[in-house]
Amino acid sequence: MEKGGRASYEWQRRIVRRLGAVRAVALFTLVSTVVSLAITAVAMTLDGIEDPFLGYIIAIIVPVVLTPPITGMQFALIERLDEAERALHRLARTDELTGLPNRRALMEAGEGMLRHPRTGRRTMALLFVDVDHFKHINDTHGHVVGDQVLRHLARRIDGGLRETDLLCRFGGEEFAALLPDTDEQTAAEVAERLRHTAAATPVRAREEEGPAIPVTLSLGLAAAHAESVDDIHGLIDRADRAVYAAKDAGRDTVVPLSAIREGA
Repeated sequence: MEKGGRASYEWQRRIVRRLGAVRAVALFTLVSTVVSLAITAVAMTLDGIEDPFLGYIIAIIVPVVLTPPITGMQFALIERLDEAERALHRLARTDELTGLPNRRALMEAGEGMLRHPRTGRRTMALLFVDVDHFKHINDTHGHVVGDQVLRHLARRIDGGLRETDLLCRFGGEEFAALLPDTDEQTAAEVAERLRHTAAATPVRAREEEGPAIPVTLSLGLAAAHAESVDDIHGLIDRADRAVYAAKDAGRDTVVPLSAIREGA
């Protein structure tokens, strides 16, 4: 699409987004009618026409008849394209299995928090959650049950977080939660609560008929002041090191990054 055509399309899309296709058609019809009347008035004045009534009638009828079907099809197409674009945007940032945001969504949200910190938002924490011995669950119960376990854990973990927190499936059996306005101590308390809940309540696969599967979690976390982190990759690397330390420590535990530094 050429630059001029692209600019025109974006301008029309903004109008359709703001008003909707039906109202946009009505607006364009009104504007077309006013312009038609103005041009007709000027033309008849220059030609010295003494009885302009018929000319004005034609100036009204033509845009009223022609504008709605032409702009209606165009704006309906723009609206459908816009909806499809939003749907693709959501799909690209949603994990198909759990319905949670995916890694890309977490990265974008984290970068947004770092670039545009709200007033009072000085700390942020990243919590990594790894399902212990998940391969054993798959090998013992099958991948279908393994998927059910992940979906169940996604709901359980998300239910233990605040509405302002962002939980995503980071990959495989690993989840990550971005906690704004949260220091390391508070994040550790959240992580310990999630760990305890998971260990105390086995996952029952296939609703009430399936076996109760014990599940434990290894959790690593890192927190930092927004100004001390260049990008979200740095915070991810810190939380990743912490969760590996939790697994090395025997699993079913919470390890803050500061604990690794103190033990080093």
